[in-house]
Amino acid sequence: MVCSVEWSEEDRVLRFRGKIYVPRNSDLRRRVVLLCHDTKVAGHPGRWKTLELVSRNYWWPQMSRYIRQYVSTCNLCLRTKPIRQAPVGELYPLWILDSRWDTLSVDFVVELPLSSRHDAVMTVVDLVSKRTYFIPTHTTVTVEEAARLFLHQVWKLHGLLKCIVSD
Repeated sequence: MVCSVEWSEEDRVLRFRGKIYVPRNSDLRRRVVLLCHDTKVAGHPGRWKTLELVSRNYWWPQMSRYIRQYVSTCNLCLRTKPIRQAPVGELYPLWILDSRWDTLSVDFVVELPLSSRHDAVMTVVDLVSKRTYFIPTHTTVTVEEAARLFLHQVWKLHGLLKCIVSD
């Protein structure tokens, strides 16, 4: 006899919130998902539809994770389902660099925890030596402020550059 409002037992079948509880038996769980995913009637519907079909009648802990793993490894789905993302653009290699501090990469790491009134970091990396400057700043830094930081922290030490790579 089950002593919870969410759990019940009818005709020797354990139910959780009215749905049949599937015990920790990998073969049994696989067969339940197979019926809702692999049959001709189901038609390999994908992760979310399979979860919806299984959860109509069955329940077990971490069912969504199990179904995600099952669908992502389905051989037929992997071979026949179309890729739903834009094709990747062509990659162009960077040119071979001659000397240090001629070409730099500049990027911002933002929305960090507040520290001394700063919540962002401007990172400047030399592409040859990989030497890096981490300049504290704030998330709302303007173009003028970023240029001033670059001028006072990097340019004064290394002079004029050939190229800056940034997003």
